[in-house]
Amino acid sequence: MNVFKHLQHQRRELTGRAFDRHLRLGVTGLSGSGKTAFITSLVHQLTQGDQPSNLPFFDVVREQRYLGGRLASQVLAVPRFPLEQNLQYLQQTPPAWPPSTTGWSQLSLQLRYKAASGLRSHLQSHSELALDIIDYPGEWLLDLPMLDMSYAQWCEFSWQLFAKTHRSAAAQPFAQLLQNTDLQDASELHLQQLTDSYKQLLTQFHQTPGAYLNQPGRLLVPGVLSGAPMLQLFPLLPQQAEQPSALATQLEQHYDSYRKHVIKPFYQQHFSALDRQVILVDCLSALNAGYAAITELQQALRLILQSFNYGPSSLLSRLFKPKISKVLFAASKSDHATPEQHKALTLLLQQLLQQPLKNSQYQAATTEAMAIAAIRASSSGFVQADGLAQPCISGTGLDQQALTYFPGDIPPTVPPQEVFEQHKFAFLPLRPLPWNDTQALPHVRMDHVLQFILGDKLR
Repeated sequence: MNVFKHLQHQRRELTGRAFDRHLRLGVTGLSGSGKTAFITSLVHQLTQGDQPSNLPFFDVVREQRYLGGRLASQVLAVPRFPLEQNLQYLQQTPPAWPPSTTGWSQLSLQLRYKAASGLRSHLQSHSELALDIIDYPGEWLLDLPMLDMSYAQWCEFSWQLFAKTHRSAAAQPFAQLLQNTDLQDASELHLQQLTDSYKQLLTQFHQTPGAYLNQPGRLLVPGVLSGAPMLQLFPLLPQQAEQPSALATQLEQHYDSYRKHVIKPFYQQHFSALDRQVILVDCLSALNAGYAAITELQQALRLILQSFNYGPSSLLSRLFKPKISKVLFAASKSDHATPEQHKALTLLLQQLLQQPLKNSQYQAATTEAMAIAAIRASSSGFVQADGLAQPCISGTGLDQQALTYFPGDIPPTVPPQEVFEQHKFAFLPLRPLPWNDTQALPHVRMDHVLQFILGDKLR
């Protein structure tokens, strides 16, 4: 019965793609960028928050042509995005952010609307668009650049990364361990001991602000691969990787298996069929962490975006080789800054993406950058200081302390290292605003997001 339902789902998807009535949206971002909050908000806006007062810049809602969205049935073997559980976290007292993703999942929606013009507006009472939203841990995303590197190249890349100022001290004990190791010992016990030490280092990096590029991601979030031999994987020192040895040979085999059996299927299953993409970037946390962090963020974005297939969509490409035709670059958590700083935040994001956007593959895709907050964590206003109205935000810190403050200015370009040495950015983490399910989730510019991603398909 499950096989029959799976075939039915594939037939419906193929038919929808042929008639341009089906979209696959990938929500891409590094760990901590806000993917879970974004997907939760996007689905809630489409199914519960579809009022013109809440989504004034979403044309189909503003024109009162939107008839509603509902969750569609999914193939039973496909993990489901935990929407309802996430909403429960937001309704707690005090409200809490939903936990980060630990495995891939999907949520399917059926959107119903009235066509704005053309033959469909006269012959059909309504039209429908199927929307699949794909989620996965940000840690797994960082493995994609490994597809273009040999094991020796990965070792060189890793240790260049570990030499950066915000990583070098933590990496030194593992480097010393490798220098003293027996390269001819490729026993199971030796491999696992060294892997455990490297996993501890990756975990330490993962908790270090601004250390984004941590590979392989499955060591941090193994999912169903927990305990798999191919996860006995770590980068030897570059000079060790170049020398013939039993340990280097074994690690190279594990590396090749990991690329072949983990990274490639992950890419083919979740990314090769995307039609549209949202790329979330937490610029504010990178500013907090300093110059080395923001340059590593820029490097991570450049490496990741090389892995996707961009270009205009046609009937044949929709059916057999989909390309991403629209890309939204979103600076997340914009409500952690005052509203007049959002333009500078958008400009900063654009500079971080300047090199990837120069790549010719983006010239064929429609792109846009904006500052958003999928779920608001603050309200904005003004306070009187020295007789002048000063902008501020009000929210609740993670320690439940009420805060009203000016978070500071956002630089519209990446500041030089000297600025970070003289000035400490401090954009504070906040809890989500109190909310109950009789209201639409409060947001910043999610209507602009929906218009860019879906507006042309809901005409």
